[in-house]
Amino acid sequence: MKLPRKRLVISLVILLIFVLILGGEAYFSKKVLAERRTIDEMRRREAVLNRDVLDKTRLIKAYKAALSAIEQYKINLPEDEVSFYSAVERELTKNGIKVNSIKPGKGSGGMRAVNVNFEGPYYAVLNVFADWRSMGVAVRMASASLQEDSELEGYVRGTVTLESTFPKGGAGR
Repeated sequence: MKLPRKRLVISLVILLIFVLILGGEAYFSKKVLAERRTIDEMRRREAVLNRDVLDKTRLIKAYKAALSAIEQYKINLPEDEVSFYSAVERELTKNGIKVNSIKPGKGSGGMRAVNVNFEGPYYAVLNVFADWRSMGVAVRMASASLQEDSELEGYVRGTVTLESTFPKGGAGR
């Protein structure tokens, strides 16, 4: 081989090596950029998930605080059926409601019930409902029905079933 041909071959080989190096660099640079984008996306996801974990942790703390406050709440139970009936009737008479009858009723889920039949001014009846809620003992209004009194305007007749539970030994049996 003559010298100019050798130079040409060597130049072409060097050029080919240079082109291969540039091509390899471009190929690997694209791969590195793609991996960096993936890493950035994962960092964003991590930040979002960390915020979610912090929010959930705060909610759990608030739930535990509320639960402990509820556990500290003392529920008073009526001593026996007689005191329960008496408290129910006291709220009615305090608001000027005429009691027609108070009878034991059928409670649900192990609770004892009282059926109360009454008549009086409508707004006084609403006050009695509110007073029963704040009576100081656990009570649940299972049902209530009101009917307008045809003889007196603003008066109603009603029947209410109130339920409560009693401590063991105080069921009045």
